[in-house]
Amino acid sequence: MCLGDIMAKKKNQKNNSKSKIKDTKKGTKTQKKSVSSTKSVEIKKEVNTPVEDDQVIISEDVKKKTDKEKTINRVKRDLIYSQNDSSDEISKLVKIVLVVSSIMILFYGITVFVTRRVTAIKTAKLGKSEEKSEIQYDNILIGTMFNIEGRHFVLIYSEDDKNMEEYDSLLKSVQANDEAPKVYKANLDESFNKPYLASESDYSSDLSKFKVKGTTLIEIDGDIKSTYDNYDSIKNKLGELE
Repeated sequence: MCLGDIMAKKKNQKNNSKSKIKDTKKGTKTQKKSVSSTKSVEIKKEVNTPVEDDQVIISEDVKKKTDKEKTINRVKRDLIYSQNDSSDEISKLVKIVLVVSSIMILFYGITVFVTRRVTAIKTAKLGKSEEKSEIQYDNILIGTMFNIEGRHFVLIYSEDDKNMEEYDSLLKSVQANDEAPKVYKANLDESFNKPYLASESDYSSDLSKFKVKGTTLIEIDGDIKSTYDNYDSIKNKLGELE
C-alpha cells in the first residue's frame, strides 16, 4: 500500500470518527431535548393540574359566597318588607283606634248633652208643675170657699184689675207671716167663677145668692164675717195681716 492510500484511509477514518461523534452529539442533544420536552410536559402537567383544581375550588367558593350574599340580601329585603308591613299594620291599627275613640267621645258628648238637656227640661217642668200646684192650692173656686175649715180670707179678683200687682206683693208678705191667717185667691175670669160676677154685690153665705161686682176680699170663718170691696179697704186689711 502506498503512502497516499494510507493517508487517505486515515483521513477517511478521521472523518468517519468525527461524523460519528457529531451524530452521537446530535443524538445526545436530541435525546436531551426529548427528555427536556418530556420533563417540561410532566412539569406542565404537574403545574397545570393543581392550578385548575384551585380555580375550581375558588370558583365554588365564589359561588357559595355569592349564594350566601344573595340569601342574606333576600333575608334583609324580606325583613325590610316585613317591617314595612308591620309599620303599615300598626299605622292602620292606630288610625282605627283613633276613629273608634273619636266616635265614642262624640257619642259620649251627645249622650251627656242630651241627658243634661232632658234633665233640665224635666226640672223646669217639675218646677212649673210645683209652681202650678202651689198656685192651684192658693187659687180656689168660689163655690168651695166655705169648705175650708178655720178662719181664712179669699181675695176674689179680676185679671184686668190694675191693682193686682200691689195686692200680690202684700199677699207674699202675709204668707211669710206664720201667724197670719191663710189667704186664698179666686179668679173671676175662670169659667166656674164667672156666674158669681154681677152688677150688684150680694155677700150672702148662701152660694146660690152670693155675688160680687169686682175685686173683693172676704173674711170667712164658717160663714162670711167681713168684706172689703175697694182699693183702700183691701190694701189696709192685707197690710194688717202682714
